[in-house]
Amino acid sequence: MNHAVLTRVVVAPAVVYSPAMPESGKSLVYCIEPGRPADPLRYRNDAGNRRRRLIIARYQGPELPKVLTSPVVDAVGDPDQVPRSWRIRCTEGRFEFRAFAVEQLEEFPALYDPLHRPFRLSASDRLAVRVLLWLLRIPGGAALLRRWHAHRH
Repeated sequence: MNHAVLTRVVVAPAVVYSPAMPESGKSLVYCIEPGRPADPLRYRNDAGNRRRRLIIARYQGPELPKVLTSPVVDAVGDPDQVPRSWRIRCTEGRFEFRAFAVEQLEEFPALYDPLHRPFRLSASDRLAVRVLLWLLRIPGGAALLRRWHAHRH
């Protein structure tokens, strides 16, 4: 594979388009995800009803603390150029560094739970699916699965 042909993707800090939800003060604290390789550097926050992640790819700079409180990430340099220098401002200090990309991801699982509820399989359906998937290993199992699915609708 010719790596020179691949395009570079840079994700700048994103804006979340959703209504504000009540949270506690703990939701401002990000911790390094345990058991992960050092690159990319991942900070995580699971407090409240949101999951937040700060992911820094190919980090080059001073050692960051294990915990960041209220981090704000800014791109440093010319806004018309691809950002390579970044700044994190937080309670623990101000850190300037170089990175390939910085992503801020925020999930709201509580928003989607009511939408997924009507499509959730019942306990008996889950058992039937497990049995039918096991039956797929034997001859004729695919036909049994098709019949069950047709009967279900």
